[in-house]
Amino acid sequence: MVGDRVEIVLIELNKITPNEYNPNVVSDDILAKLRAEIGQKGVCVPIIVRRWGNDGYKIVDGYHRWLICRDLGWREIPCIIADFDEKEAKIKTLQLNYMRGSAVPLKLASLIYDLSKEIKLEDLARRLPYEEVQLQDNLELLKLPEDYGKATEEQAIQEKETLPSVISFVLYKKQVEVVEKAIRLAIKILPEGTKNQRAVAVETICTYFIERQGVEI
Repeated sequence: MVGDRVEIVLIELNKITPNEYNPNVVSDDILAKLRAEIGQKGVCVPIIVRRWGNDGYKIVDGYHRWLICRDLGWREIPCIIADFDEKEAKIKTLQLNYMRGSAVPLKLASLIYDLSKEIKLEDLARRLPYEEVQLQDNLELLKLPEDYGKATEEQAIQEKETLPSVISFVLYKKQVEVVEKAIRLAIKILPEGTKNQRAVAVETICTYFIERQGVEI
């Protein structure tokens, strides 16, 4: 994959390995539609892979297309081979995943944490579809207990509730200043040792406003 020249090649499915850090999740409904589309018309958009091991490849983008083709019994899938190292592959996965599906919060937070070991958050924010404060909010999830992810997922299965979400807003500079000031003030009144302080602060502000309107939560 050099400049504007892109070579599409057919690669055997058994030579391709999913990456372990992909935070993207697709609903059953969307997955069913994608399966029907691929079954009828084939793979219109090649997956992106990078070389891995002696004679293998690792997925950068296109896990669900690869999975469906494997389940359909296909032998090969059209691919674009990208010359990415692992760090660049993770960044590209985040960039492309943002445009479709949604990310599992804890996996997204872990991926951002891995990248932040080598790249400053402000530099990551320039390359990813997230503001720096959103990256920081994601990292707050990692401060929760180690068994939080498993416990929450089990609860979601039992109660059919969704996993924690990361909410994004597009704000102008003045709006950001107001929101950040409100969050800082709310954090000051939280009990010492409160986990995920920014999220709890936003909840506190919203709860206060709703109660002032005389509406039951």
